[in-house]
Amino acid sequence: MKNNYQVIVIGAGIAGLVAAYELRKEGIDVVILESSGKSGGRMATEKYHNTIIDTGAQFLSSGYPIISGLIKEFEIESEFALTSPYCSIVKNGKPHTFRYDKPFSLLFSGLLSLKEWLYLGIKGKKLYNNTKLLPVNDYSAWHQYDNQNCFEWANNYYGTKITDYIIEPMLEAFYFQRPEETSKALSMALNKIGYEKSKTMALTGGIALLPGKLSEKIKIIYDLPVENIVVNHHVVTVNTTNQEYRAQKVILATPAPVAAKIFEQPNEQEKKLLATQYSSTVTISIGLKNKLSGKKLSKFYGLWLPGRERKYIAAIAVESRKSRDRVATGELLNVMLSGSAGKKMINLKKEKITELILEELSTYFPTITDNISFIKITRWPCAEPMSCLGRSKDINEYRAKTANNNRIFLAGDYMGMPFTEGAAESGQWAAAKILSEENREKP
Repeated sequence: MKNNYQVIVIGAGIAGLVAAYELRKEGIDVVILESSGKSGGRMATEKYHNTIIDTGAQFLSSGYPIISGLIKEFEIESEFALTSPYCSIVKNGKPHTFRYDKPFSLLFSGLLSLKEWLYLGIKGKKLYNNTKLLPVNDYSAWHQYDNQNCFEWANNYYGTKITDYIIEPMLEAFYFQRPEETSKALSMALNKIGYEKSKTMALTGGIALLPGKLSEKIKIIYDLPVENIVVNHHVVTVNTTNQEYRAQKVILATPAPVAAKIFEQPNEQEKKLLATQYSSTVTISIGLKNKLSGKKLSKFYGLWLPGRERKYIAAIAVESRKSRDRVATGELLNVMLSGSAGKKMINLKKEKITELILEELSTYFPTITDNISFIKITRWPCAEPMSCLGRSKDINEYRAKTANNNRIFLAGDYMGMPFTEGAAESGQWAAAKILSEENREKP
């Protein structure tokens, strides 16, 4: 087996796949080493009881330039489908449903008062005008706003009601982290996505379809955990469980805790980034025998539970409203826990998790226990990188100071925005750094 390459990418998540794909297109001899038996990382889809389940990342966005470009390049636009535009947020124990693409519907939902609704619109528009030129997928570009935690900033800028019933549930539903532990830079970036009228999208065959297409274009060696990386003057040695691999450059595209274990010679700036903490969650996929009934439950794709309203659940996705082809009969709910609940429950037995979650679910779906056909539990100890104060600045400093003759390049979710497009951008950035050096060295 060949062991020498120009570039070795460690990790076949979306960051590693994009990095390798960009290099391969330019004729670089590249391989991915993946510790598991499949690609995609948290862009994961499983078929279970004849039902397609996204067990990790739940949706994409029309505003993701790299992801949307790849979908077009691979000619799978027909699979890139718009989800239901309706979402719902619980207040005083009741769901308040609105369309995210129609601002007036938020007012009519009763979630906010007229004054609060106007305040959200005016202040949000002002933020957008100040940030509309910043890229939505490059977290390092938002470093100037990485100077205050989201809770303090949002309470001061918007007020407590908007913080409690818009910003807090959004951060927990998407990233499983509280405003108190999140930089305002992330919230401002999400505001930009909203004002650019990006639409919530899904891949009808499952979110793993895209990493699957990328994998077909790249050499990947599966089931090969990396033990450590040794950097010498002219070569990087990658030691795996059974043999050595060597390359001129390495892109380390794993979650930060994994990267920290195998990268034994980081500098001080790299150490900061490799110390990035992660939120945890558990995805509880519940197959129902029959469709949901009742006017209040008839439209929304996503139900968010604010901290003032929840016990454990941050969000509930109704999968037939993600894609009609997703569920052959009955219904599928994907239930995501909050970050704090995920941390506490990550190691509980399936029976105990089910007991606790069904008790809370029954508040909104009273007959659910009589309607269940199956329950599947997926545990994510590293669900999302925490976007704590300073991470955007650290990424920006790393990118500014990364020498062109570096041997190791960091990529992955913790090196960008904490969503699929952000991870893809980090892989694209790492590939571009290597290609720029290759071009300089050509005679």
